[in-house]
Amino acid sequence: MTVTSGPAGWWRALTGERARWSVAAAVTYYLGAHLGLSLSLVGENVTPLWPPTGIAVAAFVVVGRWLWPAVAAAALAVNLPLSAGPLAAVATAAGNTLAPLVAVLVLEAIGFRRQLDRQRDALGIVLAALASTLISALIGSLALAWSDAISYAELPATWAVWWTGDAMGVLIVTPFLLSLPLLRDLPSWPLRQSAEMVAILVTVVVATAWAARTLQVLFLALPVVGWAAWRYQLRAAAPAALIASAITTWSAARGLGTFRGRPLIDQMLALQAFNASIALASFVLAAVVSERNSATRALEAAAADLEARVAVRTAELSALNDQLETEIRERFEAQEQLSHEEARAQREHDIAETLQRSLLPARLPDVPGVAVAARYVPATSDVQIGGDWYDVLQLPDGQVGLAIGDVAGHGVSAAATMAQVRMALRVYALQDTSPASVLRSVHRLVSQLPMPEMVTLLYAVLDPRTRRLRVASAGHPPVLAFSATGASYLKVGLAPPVGVTAEAIYEESVHRLEPGATLLLYTDGLVERRGASITEGLDRLCTAAAAMAGEDLERLCDHLLTTMIEPHHLADDVALIAVRPLPVVAGPWRLTVPAEARMLSLARGSLRQWLRDAGVTKDDENDILVACGEACANVVQHAYAAAPGDLELEARLDEDLLEMWVRDRGQWRAPSDRGGGWGLQLMQALTDAVDVDRTGDGTVVHLRRRVTIGPRKSG
Repeated sequence: MTVTSGPAGWWRALTGERARWSVAAAVTYYLGAHLGLSLSLVGENVTPLWPPTGIAVAAFVVVGRWLWPAVAAAALAVNLPLSAGPLAAVATAAGNTLAPLVAVLVLEAIGFRRQLDRQRDALGIVLAALASTLISALIGSLALAWSDAISYAELPATWAVWWTGDAMGVLIVTPFLLSLPLLRDLPSWPLRQSAEMVAILVTVVVATAWAARTLQVLFLALPVVGWAAWRYQLRAAAPAALIASAITTWSAARGLGTFRGRPLIDQMLALQAFNASIALASFVLAAVVSERNSATRALEAAAADLEARVAVRTAELSALNDQLETEIRERFEAQEQLSHEEARAQREHDIAETLQRSLLPARLPDVPGVAVAARYVPATSDVQIGGDWYDVLQLPDGQVGLAIGDVAGHGVSAAATMAQVRMALRVYALQDTSPASVLRSVHRLVSQLPMPEMVTLLYAVLDPRTRRLRVASAGHPPVLAFSATGASYLKVGLAPPVGVTAEAIYEESVHRLEPGATLLLYTDGLVERRGASITEGLDRLCTAAAAMAGEDLERLCDHLLTTMIEPHHLADDVALIAVRPLPVVAGPWRLTVPAEARMLSLARGSLRQWLRDAGVTKDDENDILVACGEACANVVQHAYAAAPGDLELEARLDEDLLEMWVRDRGQWRAPSDRGGGWGLQLMQALTDAVDVDRTGDGTVVHLRRRVTIGPRKSG
C-alpha cells in the first residue's frame, strides 16, 4: 500500500479522484446520449427526451461545476458523427455544455438543495430547466440549419423539439439521479413498504404501456405517479416518472398507439404535455409532501422542547408554604390547560401572560380617604412578563398598605419569584401592621426558598386619617413625597435586598405628610437611562413630579411615564404607585363596603374622622358611633342570608342637625320569638329619631340627632 504525504501526494490523490469522476460523468453522458438518440423525431440528433442534459445538471449539482470539460468532451464525441462538420459539432457541444452550467448557476442563486424536499427547490429546477435549455436548443438548431442538415423552414419545429427534449431531460432525469443518493442517506424501507414500492413501479409500467399503446389515453399513469410521490416522496416519484416518460417517449418515437399517424407538432404537444405533467406530479408533489413532513417534525420537536421547558419552570413553584398553595395551584392549572391546548412556540408566551395577569392586582381597592393610581410597563412587549410588581392592601384598621418590589431578570422564573414574595407579603401584612416586621418575615421566608434572583422591596403603611406614614425598605429606591411647596425623597434606613444575607436588620421610619402631599413608589426602571447615573434619574423624577403637584393621579402617572421613559428604549420593567390622602371635604360623608364583620372597624374609623373634621364634640361622637355601629351590625347579621352584598353609609350635617342613613339591598331574615330588638332600642336612646323603612329593594335606617359643633380639627 502506498501512502501519499506532502503537497505532491495530496495533489496526486485529488487529481486521481477528479479523474475518476470525470470519466464516470463522460461515460454516463455518452450512454445517455445514445439512449436519447434512439428516440429522435427530427433527423438523427433531435429527440423529445435528451437525458444527457439532465445527467450533466445532476453531475454539476452533486460533484461540482468543475466537471464541465468532461461533459464538453462527451458532448463533442456524441455530436461529431452526427453533424455535417466539425464546426457544427463543436457549436452543438458548446450549447449542450453551456445549458446545464447555466441551469446550475440558476439553482445555486436560489439556494437549491439536492434533496428536493422544499417547494422552492422544485420550482427552481423547473425554472432552470425551461430557461437554460433555451440556449442549447437555439445553438443546436441553428447549427443544423447552417450545416444544411435541416431547412430553415424546419427551424421552428426543430428548435421546439430540441428545447423540450433538453428541458424534459432536466425535469425527468435530474430528479431521478438526485434521488439515488437518498437510498443511501435515508433509512431503508421495511419489507412491506419495499413491496409497495415495487408494486407502484410495476403499476406505472403496465399503466403507461397500456394507456399509450392500447387505450390511447396518456394520463392513466398520473395517479400512480402521484401516489408514489405522496407515499415515498422523491425516492419513489423520480423512478416512476422516469419509467412513465421513457415508455411514452419510446411509443412516440415509433409512432405507436395514440401517436400513430399524427403530425409531428401534434405528437410533440401530446408527448411534452404528458412529460411535463409527469415531472410536475412527481418531484413537485414530492417536494411539497417532504416540506410538509419536515415542518410537522420540526413543530413536534419544538412542542416537545417547550413541554420540557415549561415542566422545568413550573417545578420551581412547587415549594410554597400553606398560605400560597391556593393561588399557585390555580396558576399550575392554567399552565396545564395551556399545555393541552397549545402545540407550538405560543405556549410560553401564553403562560407568561397568564402569570402576569394573576400577579398584579386586577383593580386597585377603593380606600376611603385615599386616592390611588398605578402603572406597569413591561420592558419586553413580546413576552409581557417581568419581575416588577406592586400591591395596595386595605388593612382591617382603616390603614392602607403600599408595596412595591423588583425581582431581577425576566421570564417565568422571575414571575414565579414575584408571586411568592407578593403573596408572602400579603399574608404577613394582614398579621402585623409594622413595615419592618413584615420585611423581616418576608426575608426569613425567602432565605429558606431556592430563589436565585435578587429581590428588592419597599413596604409602607399609611393612615389616611392622620396622614402618618411608616416605611421600611429592603434595598429599594426611596419614596418620593411632593406637594405644591416642593418635592423630596423620604429618608429610610439602609438594608440589603431580602434573602441576600443570612441575617438582615430592617428599620422603619415615620413621617407625617403635609396636607395635599402625594407619595410616589416606583421601581428603578423609571429612573434608569442609558449613559446617565441613577442620581440624575432621581433628580429628573423629582422635577417631573413637582411640576404635576395637585394634578389628577391618573394624569400624573401618564405624565411621568412619558417624561421619564425614552420611546422604544425601555431597558427594564417599570412599576409605580401614586398615593394621595384626600383633604377633608365640608360636605356629606359616604362609604360603601362589603357587609362583613371585618369591615365594621373600617367604617367606624372613617366616620370618626369625618365627625372630628366637622367639629362634632367627643360626647356626641361616641353616641353617634355606637348608634351607627348597631345599625351596621344588624345589616351584617340579618340582611344577606342567601348571598353577599354591600353596606352603604351616608351622613350629612346641616348646622347642628346630623342625619345618617344605613342602607342595604338584601332581604332580612324573619324575626324570631327569642327576644332581641335591643339594637333598635339602643339606637333610639342615643339619637333623637330613628326611622326604619323596609321595602322589596332593601332596608334603610334613618338616624337624626342634634349635636354640638366645636372648632374643626385638621388631622
